[in-house]
Order: sequence, then C-alpha cells, then structure tokens
Amino acid sequence: MEELGDVAVFVRVVEAGSFSAAARVLWMPKSSVSRRVARLENRLGVRLLHRTTRSLALTDAGRAYHARVSVALAELDSAAGAAADSREAPRGVVRLAAPPDVGAEVLPELLAAFLARYPEVRVEVALSPSADLVEGGFDLALRGGAGGRGATRLQDTRFRLFASPVYLARKGNPQRPAELEGHLCLRFGDVDRWLLHGPRGEVSVAVTGPLAADDLSFVRRAAVAGAGIALLPEPSVAPAVRAGLLVPLLPDHHAEGRPLHLVVPSDRHLPSRVAVLRDYLVANFPR
Repeated sequence: MEELGDVAVFVRVVEAGSFSAAARVLWMPKSSVSRRVARLENRLGVRLLHRTTRSLALTDAGRAYHARVSVALAELDSAAGAAADSREAPRGVVRLAAPPDVGAEVLPELLAAFLARYPEVRVEVALSPSADLVEGGFDLALRGGAGGRGATRLQDTRFRLFASPVYLARKGNPQRPAELEGHLCLRFGDVDRWLLHGPRGEVSVAVTGPLAADDLSFVRRAAVAGAGIALLPEPSVAPAVRAGLLVPLLPDHHAEGRPLHLVVPSDRHLPSRVAVLRDYLVANFPR
C-alpha cells in the first residue's frame, strides 16, 4: 500500500505541475511529497522527473510510466465509486444537455416522473443545440445525428405537418402536398422546399411564408399561434396535439429527421445517479 501511495503522489505532482502545488492539494509538507517521489524512483531504478529550481518536467521514462499508472489509478477511483454507489440510494446532481425543442417539450414530463422515483437526485438541464459536453461538465446529453461511442439511439425522428385549428378555419385544410404552395408555411432556417415521403414516393414542395426562424421551438409556438403550417418533429409536438392546440395534416406524408441519441461523454464508471437517469430515458423516451 505504501508503494501505491507513492505512485498516487507522483501522479498528483505531474497533474499539479510542481511539488509545492501537489503538497497544497494533498495537505502534505513539500518535503514529504519530494521524499515519496524520490522513494518511488529508487524503487523503480529510473528517474521520472527532471527537477530544477524553477521547473519540473517528465523524463521519457516518467512520461511512459505516468501514462500507464494514471489510467490504473483512475480505474481504482472508479471502482471505489462503484462500491460506494452500491451501498446507497442514488443521490446528487446530474447535468443533462439537450436541444431546445426536445428539452422544452419532452423532458419536463419525463423528468417529473423520474424525480418522483428518485427524490434525492437533482437534474440540471442546459438547453443548447451544441453544448460542449466535456468542457461543460455534462453527465449526459441528447444529440441529433449520427451515433458514436457512448451513444444510445432513442428515436428515429420523423417530421410531420401541423397547424392550429385557428389557422385551418381561416385558410382551409390542405388535402394534397401540392396545395401547400398556396399556404403560409413556417420555415425552419433558410429552407424553401419540403421533401415529403408518401404512398407514391417522394414529393418536393416549394414553401413560402413571411416567417422563418432558426429554432424549432419558435416555429412550433408560431404554429400554435395560428401563423401558418409547420413541419415539426412528432415527439416534441405530441403535447400540443393532445391539448388540441395543433392538428396533424396530410397523415400519409412525413419528412425524415435526424435520429436522436443519448450520449454519455465518458466511458468510465457512471455514478448511480447518472446511470439510473440514463436507463430511465432509454426505457421511457417516446419513440
């Protein structure tokens, strides 16, 4: 155990950048930190650090040694965390990043049920389409697009056409895709055509209208307000449809969207509070 302690002190010195900084973090005298690193070097028979009065640098042997032992120590910390988690109910903060439209429309109901089940967990949600998961310190994230390492597919998002009863009473209900060209269409971004898939294959429809936005939540709210017809992702619109605020149009036609994934930034052991939220979202996210 003494040897393992020396290794941990060496890793802390490298991370802190100096013996003095490591001593402050470890709450140890600087002389004790230096002595333990020297003892580790004597035991290994190699010099791990170049020391001067003003700087500290790894030797080639020290760089190789640090690369391996830092991973091993991280695994030990992870194992200790897993053992601690197994003894108690999930508790603490989970930070979750999500796109604004999905986060605002789908997550509140899901998280309310989750927190009722796990009352000692707190969830902090950041609604951002492109939050940096690592630098932002997020535990989980919802992301549209291709999956990858640490990603679980939640849904294959389809976009469908919706409008409010107020708009349809004023402008009428289109019965064919071609009729959309005579309607006020709410555009997402700089899109000027909608590619719809239907019983007879794909059809491309030119869309015009006085209102466009770069946020789907804004487009949805504009549709609810009666500003026009919108092409929106089904899951995020479901609450408005149930409430009678939006009506689905052309039910045989849809547009393909990007699949939605739940991403775990780190492949290390997940604290139980993160693992239970991950599992809950995977099991209960609307398909």
